Parts: sequence; C-alpha cells; structure tokens
Amino acid sequence: MAIATEASLLSEKCGRFGVLGAGLVPDSLMTLRLAEARESASASSPVASKSEPEVEAVSNSYINISKEVGADGSLTREQILEILKETVRVQGIVQQEVSVLARKLAKEKGERKKKKEKLSFLDGHKKILELDLPREPLEDFALTESAFQRLLQDYERDDEVMHSAQRLLHPCGKGDPQRAAGINMDKIIEIHRFMVGEMEKVLHEFLALPEESRRSFTGKGCETTAELLVSIAVEQQLSVRCEDVEQAVIRYEEELQGHPDFTRYTEQLANMMQHLIGAAQPRVQKSEFLSTLREMGDSTKKAKAFAKQLYEEYRAKTCNIAEAYRRFNSFSEECAASLAEGASDLSSVELQLCYDEYKADDEVKKAWEDSGVESNLMMQAALSPMLNGSTKASTSPIEGPKGKKLKPSDIVEMQELMVDEMKRATEQAMFASRDRDKSEGPWRAEITIQLVQALASAAVERRYGTSAEDMTIAGFQHAAILQRNERFARASEKQQEILMMLARLCGQGQES
Repeated sequence: MAIATEASLLSEKCGRFGVLGAGLVPDSLMTLRLAEARESASASSPVASKSEPEVEAVSNSYINISKEVGADGSLTREQILEILKETVRVQGIVQQEVSVLARKLAKEKGERKKKKEKLSFLDGHKKILELDLPREPLEDFALTESAFQRLLQDYERDDEVMHSAQRLLHPCGKGDPQRAAGINMDKIIEIHRFMVGEMEKVLHEFLALPEESRRSFTGKGCETTAELLVSIAVEQQLSVRCEDVEQAVIRYEEELQGHPDFTRYTEQLANMMQHLIGAAQPRVQKSEFLSTLREMGDSTKKAKAFAKQLYEEYRAKTCNIAEAYRRFNSFSEECAASLAEGASDLSSVELQLCYDEYKADDEVKKAWEDSGVESNLMMQAALSPMLNGSTKASTSPIEGPKGKKLKPSDIVEMQELMVDEMKRATEQAMFASRDRDKSEGPWRAEITIQLVQALASAAVERRYGTSAEDMTIAGFQHAAILQRNERFARASEKQQEILMMLARLCGQGQES
C-alpha cells in the first residue's frame, strides 16, 4: 500500500471540502500527496483512462442504476463506480462554469473599478444559482459525504474503483500550459498567500450572516460560492487563473513538498473551507452534543491510563515495541468500536461549532473540558508547520499542571525530547517491522505513528510533569516566539521527517 491511498486521500479531501468540492476547490498539497501515492503504489495492471468526452453527458448506466441504498446503508460496487463517474462529470461541468463566470465577473469588476464594488457572498451565491449546475450524485442516494467515505474505504484494493477515485481527486487540468509556465515557485507561494486572505474574508462575511440565513445554504452552495469569489479576486488582482496555478504547482512539486509556507497556506485554505461548510449545517441538539462529549471524555481517560501503563512497561523493558504495537492496535480498535456504537458522527469543525453555540451552558463547558476535544484540535493543528500559522499568539505564560507556568524555553526542550524519544521508538519499530512474523501482516501506518507519538508524549510527561496536550496549548500561547526559534523549528522539522519515515516504513511493509 502507498503512504496514502487514493481512497484515504479522497476521504480526507471530501471531509474538508465535500464530495463535489474535492475536485472543485484548489488544493495543491493534495495534488502532491496524490503524486506520492501513485509513486508508492504497487505495480498493478492499470485501468484504461477514459477520454474527456465520455463524461460530458449523463450516462445511461447512471440513469438506469438503482438509487436505493441497502438496509445497512451499503452500496453495491456498481453503484460506487457510477457515483464516482457521475461526480467526475458534475465536477468538470461545475469547474468549467464557475471558471467562466469568474472570468466574466472579474472583467466586469475591472471595468467598474472606480466604484470599488465588491461582490458579496449572497450576490455570489445568486450568480451560482443562475448557472443551474447539475445535481450532486450523493443527493440521489440520500447519502452523507462521511457515509460515502466509509463505504469507499472498503475498495482500497479494487483497481477500477481506485482509478475512478483518482480521477475525482485529480481531474484533468483545464489550464493553459503556456500560461502556467509563466508562474514560478515564488509566484505560486504569493498566490496561495493571497488566496488565504481572500478565503478569510469570505469566511468572516459568511459567519456574520444571521443564523437563519446561513442555514439556508447547502454545502455545495458554500463550496462553489467561495470558489467563485476567490477566483474572481485572484484573476482581478493577480491576473492569473486558478486552473493555471494548479498546473504550475505540478511543475514544482518536489520543491513545494518541503516548502513550509506552501504547506501552511494550503492547510489554512482547507481548514477555512471546512469551517465554511460546517457553519452552514444545523447543529445537533444540546443533549446529543453533551452525550457525545461525555463519551469522548470517557474514551480520553481510558486512553491516557492505557498509554501511561504501556509506556511504563515499555520503559522497564517488560514490553518491547512489537508487543506495544499489538496492544496499542487492539486498544484503538476497541475504542473506535465503542465510540461508533453511540456517538454522533461529528467532525472536528462540527464539534467546535456546536461548542460555540452551547458554551454558555456550564454543563457543556465542563463536558468540553473533560472530553479533551480542544487540546486534540490543537494537537491536530500542531502537525502543520509553524503552528499552523497562528496569528493570535500571546507572549504571556500559560497555566500548566499543578500551577506550573510554561516558558517558551521549556516548550523547546520538550519538543527536542519528543524528537529524541520518537527517533528511538522509530528505530526499534524499523527493526521489529523487518523481523515481524509475516502471518501477522504489515503494521498500519496510522497506528504506528500514534504509538510512537504516545510513547514520546509519555516520556515528556514523566520528565516535565506536563502532558502533550498542555504542551501544545502552551505552544499556541507562545507561537509568536516559537516561530522565530531555530531550535524549535529544527525539532519540528525532524518530527515531521520521522512521521514520514514511519509512513514509508509501513508502506514498504504492505508491499513485502
């Protein structure tokens, strides 16, 4: 298996942008990761690529296929293939229509430049509705995007399904190669920085709308409207087309893979789009949200107790890394099964939005704190370089466990210890994976990475009396200082290198 399969990448991107937006929204980082997935994938007989005209019209196979979903929410392989094929068709039409509209409106805006008129989100949405874009396929099956993502994961070894997913992730480029050749790497970074600023304006404007107005939008409507507004701004102010930018990104893929600014801007665009879509959805009831938080809180407590015990045995050498992996994998599966039984299927953005709506309730506040959601969200954001580009940093100290105040120098030392411990565990994992019993199968990348991080976090907590969650929160508080600290930057880069090494290690294990 590749470092990331087409199915997992599609699932990740759909979670951020929606199924339609997975191909519509510019996400250059995903382009690079898909290229990496293709390189790492085992050589299997490719499925012949279909030419573009074959997806221009709704195929008879899609029209005639049953839109009924199984009693357990399942779809047949034929239905999966037809949904992917039809989504590619719809995606191509939407991309083309929005691009043409953006170009037209950018020209009109240029002619009225002196009036300084700006197309609002509501006006942009009206323009999108006037296009009368085709219906999103999942609507025909009454399926949510998250449900479709789960179904798709069962077909990771199906070449034909994965080829269709690949076309959805990375549609045929619509840009002009000659124009793209004139966009160098510095220009790509500049364009992405500009897009972040424009997307931020779109998000702020949408969040300022009355709740009733926000709830009237669909996820598809939010995606396409945001795409339109950002595309207009890019073309009007930078004189480039977004489709040309995507082609330019492919030309510089190797250089951009290690560029922290490019990575940060792309992640910010993804997070803001996810937030925009989430803000349009109705919130779950407070009682359901409370139930979800309490289940997560119980799971968090169990996980911390388990990780602490596992680390102590690992440190005492009564449990080697291979045994630690087996136990960690079993515990993770038990937790996932337990949460799936009763918890709501809420994304991280939905959890945050629900909390924003119900946080005035003391019961909700306590459940939120006990659940560990906030620190987990920060931990996720911390995986992005430079603390995800946070601009809301504070230089004031933060309260840690037992009233202990964490200084930037403390966090740097903790980060360096994390790296040392992760490196040590990774080396042991490499030897253990190489000598593993082949009948047990390869190690799973996500579990291996979580295990190594958990062992390193436990080592930090043992030495400094501070959990990884508290360290992360303190890191955000001191982001402005840490972003300029060379030791912290080096340690963060090494940590990312280790994570990629683990992913490659598990990918190679799949192929052996």
